[in-house]
Amino acid sequence: MSQTFRGPRVYRRGAWSRFVEGLRYGGGIGQRLWLVHRVTGLGILLYLFAHITDTFFVVVNPAWYDHAMHLYGGWVGDEYYWPVRWAFRIGELGLIACVLFHSINGLRVVLFDFWPKATHYQRPIFWFVLVAFWGIFVPVAIWVLLPLLSAPEVEPVRGTIESVTRA
Repeated sequence: MSQTFRGPRVYRRGAWSRFVEGLRYGGGIGQRLWLVHRVTGLGILLYLFAHITDTFFVVVNPAWYDHAMHLYGGWVGDEYYWPVRWAFRIGELGLIACVLFHSINGLRVVLFDFWPKATHYQRPIFWFVLVAFWGIFVPVAIWVLLPLLSAPEVEPVRGTIESVTRA
């Protein structure tokens, strides 16, 4: 009985090691901004999915929408839970950061498309993107997080959960 042997296989690293190697690539500022631009785009896409879902509740059953809005405010049933409110606020702040960075960096990309000589000024443009992002983001973050220092002034409409379960 004869046995056939396959030739030697080429070693291919796993997905994780290829990912880590891609992060260590010394491509400079352009590659880092490209990566952050893609990640922020995915963050915006994730939010868009959640937004379409909870807005769809208005059509299906308005009580579900009301329930979702109360949940975003930290109300679970008739009880207020501050960690829930904080989690949604921090997620909202993450969305703001994604949209802000994605838009400012998108302007940088458009600048490169319409003015090819801008590639010679990558480092100053990079610093402009960072300064503009942080200059806008820090005041907005304070404005978004400041209301978390006190409990909400409005209580949820009673009976919302019951109307959802009976509908």
